[in-house]
Amino acid sequence: MSNTEPAENIVRTVPGPFLPERECFTDAAGPELRERIITDMRTLATFLEEHPQLPLSPHTSVEVSYFPRTSRDEVAFEEVVEAASWLGRIPAWEGEHYVVEHQRGAGRYRVVAIPEAVRSRYRAWLTYTGHVRQD
Repeated sequence: MSNTEPAENIVRTVPGPFLPERECFTDAAGPELRERIITDMRTLATFLEEHPQLPLSPHTSVEVSYFPRTSRDEVAFEEVVEAASWLGRIPAWEGEHYVVEHQRGAGRYRVVAIPEAVRSRYRAWLTYTGHVRQD
């Protein structure tokens, strides 16, 4: 696919069952890092509870996102499907991203697969950043 391929030409297939030969997600944090991240989130929540004078916007949200790390779209899509099975949710296309999420109030956990064609277009767009100026 070219970097300029229109979004409507992106293949939007729904993957089959998760590959049983894969034992883990492609870019998941290990147990120690996972525990540290969760501890850091709890520590921040405690800090905010202990400092009620600090403002929070009514539009505040907390999002934890996981992005599969693979060059193969089908593997990334399968990871979204696998997470969906654990969440009891149905993944869906959100624009050009294949997504599943779990939301509770202002908190949200998301698994997002971005097809290679979309990432490629974005990388191409970045090459223009700072190089095109108005006269």
